[in-house]
Amino acid sequence: MRAEDQTVLTLHRRVVTHNSRVSVSTDGDTIWRLHIKQVKESDRGCYMCQINTSTMSKRVGCIDVHGK
Repeated sequence: MRAEDQTVLTLHRRVVTHNSRVSVSTDGDTIWRLHIKQVKESDRGCYMCQINTSTMSKRVGCIDVHGK
């Protein structure tokens, strides 16, 4: 999910955003990667991976995008 506005991008292996530049990959449930093709300045910000188990777990990663 995009942390800034809590926009959900993917649920498990399914992409739910209408942004065709976004995809997700996994190595089999231990490592997950969010991919954004043709990154734009508007993609700048933090993204969060959240696992909803009995104790919620999350990781946040932030990207900065610089224009030409």
